[in-house]
Amino acid sequence: MLNGVYQNAAAMTGLENWNNSIAQNISQSSTPGYKKGMLSFEGVEAGKVGVRNDFGNILEHATIQTRGVDTVDFSSGSIVTTNGDFDFALEGEGFFELRAGDGQLVYTRDGQFKVNDEGELVSKQGFHVMDDTRNVIKLRAGEGKFSAASDGTLTQGEVPLAQLSIRDIERPENLVRSHGGFVVGSNDTGRIRQVEDPVIRHGSLEQSNVSSTTEMINLINVSRSFQINQKVIQQHDDVLGKAIQSLGGH
Repeated sequence: MLNGVYQNAAAMTGLENWNNSIAQNISQSSTPGYKKGMLSFEGVEAGKVGVRNDFGNILEHATIQTRGVDTVDFSSGSIVTTNGDFDFALEGEGFFELRAGDGQLVYTRDGQFKVNDEGELVSKQGFHVMDDTRNVIKLRAGEGKFSAASDGTLTQGEVPLAQLSIRDIERPENLVRSHGGFVVGSNDTGRIRQVEDPVIRHGSLEQSNVSSTTEMINLINVSRSFQINQKVIQQHDDVLGKAIQSLGGH
């Protein structure tokens, strides 16, 4: 009886985690380059339970507990034209490489950049956009219009300025989501390579790969499943209460 209650409670915990993942996706669905978070479930052994039979022998059986596994869907989103001077969209593989204030490298598909007060190209979080030699990209004040080629070469006033650093990760499933993008785990720092022939669209942005309609349907399914598990636990509780009253009466 109690084992059933524990299983339903574990299911409700997993559903709560799934609900949080869906809420995150919906809240970030309008963020350029955002990659949808997914939650899958797997069964793991949770120890053994001993039950004494009618002959006094203890029979043991393994119990299974559900565990949620967080993953990221790195599929590309649609690309829309914005005509923004500092908007970039990547086609195919790769990430824009940024450097945070603490020196950590951050990887993102969000190419909505801007120029700070020092004339440096930065992300909306203020992280510096890296060139192909991992140096800061700085515009020259009053020296002509800024433009970019499809390979990431930046020019200003028809004079070469820098080339965007477009890097790919050998095992993107090991990337850790961070503020402003993803960071590489300590064991994967050597698995970063520079994309040789990137395809970049200047004046465009990649949209998130989140389908708001699909996420809303998932949210409804989670809510219904949560309610069903809640009712099953209530039924277990009612049966257990009646059993205690019946046994107590004798």
